[in-house]
Amino acid sequence: MPVDRPRRIGPAYTPGRRRVPRQARSRELVARIQRAAGELFAERGYAGTNTNLVAERAGVSVGSLYQFFASKDEILAALQEEWTVRLGEALDERLRTMRSPVETIEHVLDVHAAFNREPPGLLGFLLTAPITTPSTATVVEAIERRLVENLEVLAPSMSDERRAVVASMLVHISNGLYTVGHGEGATNAVIRAEVEQALLAYIEPLIEGDGH
Repeated sequence: MPVDRPRRIGPAYTPGRRRVPRQARSRELVARIQRAAGELFAERGYAGTNTNLVAERAGVSVGSLYQFFASKDEILAALQEEWTVRLGEALDERLRTMRSPVETIEHVLDVHAAFNREPPGLLGFLLTAPITTPSTATVVEAIERRLVENLEVLAPSMSDERRAVVASMLVHISNGLYTVGHGEGATNAVIRAEVEQALLAYIEPLIEGDGH
């Protein structure tokens, strides 16, 4: 099986700093690499993916890939950054105006379903894969921040510390979409219904009691 090749350090590369694509052609190449990597991470997992496979899927040379990414870790970091922004925008669009837990949960699960379709399974991978890179928590943290903000409206008397714990619990329960659903997530109606029931059973008593 091919393995990641060590990156040759040159003038265009500084460890820990990715080269930023400036020309349209370079941006398109980087987008292809990230898209291919996302598909492979979802299909094969982190351990089963390497830069050679990503380059092959993207239709570029490994040398072209290494112009912008030193390793699959850096590609993952770029995906995490991109998906954190996308999720934040999707959640912010409606979460701040919601008032009921049912409406909030429905919207969050709708976002899960939409984002886990393209490419299939990538959101589930980003949320549940046990990877030890500095960027892996960003997507989860983005969701938790939005949930904490929503809880400030739904349960104004709840302490800040408890809101943070409740938000984390909601994310862990939601991850049942992928740990039980084997990657299908909220696109599986049966799994979605069970996760929604679990979320409501947990959050509704907290909201009704307003954190007390």
